[in-house]
Amino acid sequence: MQLSDFRHFRDLLIERRQNLTDWLNSGAGLRDEEAAAVRQLMGQIKDALGRIESGSFGKCDICHDGIEPDRLEIQPIRRVCLECISEAEKAALEEDLFLASKIHRALLPQRIPAIPRFDLAVKSLAASDIGGDYYDFLEGPDGNTMRIVIADAMGHGLPAGLLMSNFQGALRVLSADIDSPAPLVTRLNQWICRNVPVTKFVSMVCLCLHKTSADETHITFANAGHPPPIVFRDGGSVELLEATGTVMGVHEDFRYDEGSLKLRAGDYLALYTDGITEAQNVSGEEFEQERIVEFFRDRAGRPFDGVVDDLLLNVLDFTGGRRNADDITAIILHRK
Repeated sequence: MQLSDFRHFRDLLIERRQNLTDWLNSGAGLRDEEAAAVRQLMGQIKDALGRIESGSFGKCDICHDGIEPDRLEIQPIRRVCLECISEAEKAALEEDLFLASKIHRALLPQRIPAIPRFDLAVKSLAASDIGGDYYDFLEGPDGNTMRIVIADAMGHGLPAGLLMSNFQGALRVLSADIDSPAPLVTRLNQWICRNVPVTKFVSMVCLCLHKTSADETHITFANAGHPPPIVFRDGGSVELLEATGTVMGVHEDFRYDEGSLKLRAGDYLALYTDGITEAQNVSGEEFEQERIVEFFRDRAGRPFDGVVDDLLLNVLDFTGGRRNADDITAIILHRK
């Protein structure tokens, strides 16, 4: 474990100790057994802080190997790695993961909306039971716009899933009053910086589809450090919706610019997470953005049906069928 990791967990433990102290001193009507449990937890935090000072923090008491960082992120007082927990603890953990997986799937849209003059397809595959990718479709406050969101929390598994569950709640609340992508991303960044440990970042693209005419659809967007969505024009040209700001969670004073484009009949727009572009074959070569471009060029003139499944099959073929190391999400729009 690096020095920066020790510092991070020390700050996390000190913050939790202070929260517990404030709770005990608040006179919140704790029963004696509840107050005793809080004091016991504070003792465990004191012990963990001592192990940080001695350099033994994060080592399993049984096998002396490292404890999984993701588990420490959730509960930094852990002293046993997954390989050494009891059978009863393993069974309880499996049940918790199953329930968490169900909750994570429930956070994603349960139906894909119909957007006038557009074909729309979505696919999301988690690398583990719980994913850190997120997407959503949010009608604008005035009822005349539709926001399409794709986001990716750093890492995957339970910590990323917990972050995304909170991210979804903040997004839903803020989007009820904020229509434009850049102000929405700016407010979300402020929320993350104030509520999430500094080691966790989120990339995100927010597209806003404005009123559609027979000829074209006007779109505004903000890209917070996310892989750039790709526009495939009907005539064969390609455009990238590059970042208009950095990832969220770095500094709450960051502001995000807004870009715009127009989609016309026959144009495609592909949004994706880096689980696609960073998927590796047996030689360690990455799928990369250019292979997405090649996929759409090869598909020119073919029906829209099956496009997102075909893209992910391309990724699977490239990796040789190996399990994806990161979450994968793709959203594809086609202007009819």
